[in-house]
Amino acid sequence: MNVLVGDVEYGGLWPAAGLSSSSAFVVASAITIMQMSGLQISRHELAGLCAQCEQYIGVQGGGMDQAVSILAVENNALLIEFTKPFVTINPIQLPSDIVFVIAHSGVHARKAATSHYNERVAECRLAARNPSLFQILAPKYQCGTTINLSDAQKLYGSLTPGDMIRIKSDGLSIVTKHLPSGIISRENLYNLGLTKTIIDGCLTENIKTMEHFNLRDRAEHVYSEAERVFDFYNLCKKISGHGDLETNSMDYMQLLGDLMNQSQLSCVNLYQCSCQELDKLITICRSAGAFGSRLTGAGWGGCTVSLVKKSDADRFIEKVLQEFYGTIDNTDNRLIFISQPGRPAGIMFMR
Repeated sequence: MNVLVGDVEYGGLWPAAGLSSSSAFVVASAITIMQMSGLQISRHELAGLCAQCEQYIGVQGGGMDQAVSILAVENNALLIEFTKPFVTINPIQLPSDIVFVIAHSGVHARKAATSHYNERVAECRLAARNPSLFQILAPKYQCGTTINLSDAQKLYGSLTPGDMIRIKSDGLSIVTKHLPSGIISRENLYNLGLTKTIIDGCLTENIKTMEHFNLRDRAEHVYSEAERVFDFYNLCKKISGHGDLETNSMDYMQLLGDLMNQSQLSCVNLYQCSCQELDKLITICRSAGAFGSRLTGAGWGGCTVSLVKKSDADRFIEKVLQEFYGTIDNTDNRLIFISQPGRPAGIMFMR
């Protein structure tokens, strides 16, 4: 089978840019094979299968990118929840007077060629399996069962991700009470009660020799980020339930932007997945008029996404082109563009 893949010049995605180009390729390949072979697979099931397939390249990614590619709703953002057996999507209409602008930092983020991404996944898995936390969950969970931070939250009885990091009357949150602070060694993991079998089971082939871990910061990022996602969704829901609220649109834009800015701060300080070029671009985007700006994708390079008032978009883009890309030789104007929620992946027949 010969497959023609369009590059950026023909409307494709920049590779290694944090724009899910690899997931888009997997989804496109799967849909093409289904069409040619007559396979009938539901979109929800296909999203899960594509997520599994992409892990064969060695990157322990989730299923969000594949889910949104296959289950997208035009002009809507998606709240994606990883329920079983298939993902659940909750479309939400975005305010009509905002747009999202994508800008490339100039740094390629090659997940499959580096270990950063898998290291973070491993730290999150180890945080969820920490015996101090797991002993409380053990009666509800089989010892050999894989558990993630979302499972820990639900089994702990926390209603929201934020409950896991909310300070209680004793001055501690669940995370700070059960997870050690700072960077710890593999020896420290053994002292916590994590066995070699559990540790090795959380490490993929390219990080088997990993010796230092930061469990608390990674868990705090994951729980706070999940809480921000729900906050963003609920705010959009409130806006759509009252029309566009033109008179207060600036207030809502700032609230949505603040959530994006908080997310970036967490990516820098807790998950440590940003880089100097991203930080510089984000600073310029905010000074150019973005209400919020943060990295998108895995991090360590790639693109930023900025929330901008629709009427200011052209002026915003021009300013970023001058202040960030003006220092780069042979700048390609396609490095910055407006992105709108589109339709899901599908077959288009050419006549």
